[in-house]
Amino acid sequence: MVATSVIEPRPGPLERTALELEHHRRAAAFRRARELGSRRRLRESDLLLEHVEECRLRNLVPLPTSLWVRIARFVGSVDPALRDELGIHRHPDHAGDILFAAQEELLRLHLEAVQPRLAPIIPLFGARQAASA
Repeated sequence: MVATSVIEPRPGPLERTALELEHHRRAAAFRRARELGSRRRLRESDLLLEHVEECRLRNLVPLPTSLWVRIARFVGSVDPALRDELGIHRHPDHAGDILFAAQEELLRLHLEAVQPRLAPIIPLFGARQAASA
């Protein structure tokens, strides 16, 4: 006679499907958390560029202070050198060029983070050979 504690019921097709869906949901949530930051920042830069274009079309020179401050904070968070290049010049063309440069930097950082890298090789006997030489 077989003990009932040894026999475990196998999940049925609906339960297996539910488990697979849960596995895929968790994997997607993990990927989304990693990608969310860079995509959010790119969307923010697109929104700022839209506002700059609207100011350009309305011939608003210089840019409104509130928009310029948002651009300066965003660009400074991406690259302090770009923030220095932005300076106090509030012309829409200049601000748009700086925002494009910030987007380029964000895309470069995103590509570096996504591409697979080889693990660093740690020489096991390199220190001993260097000491004996």
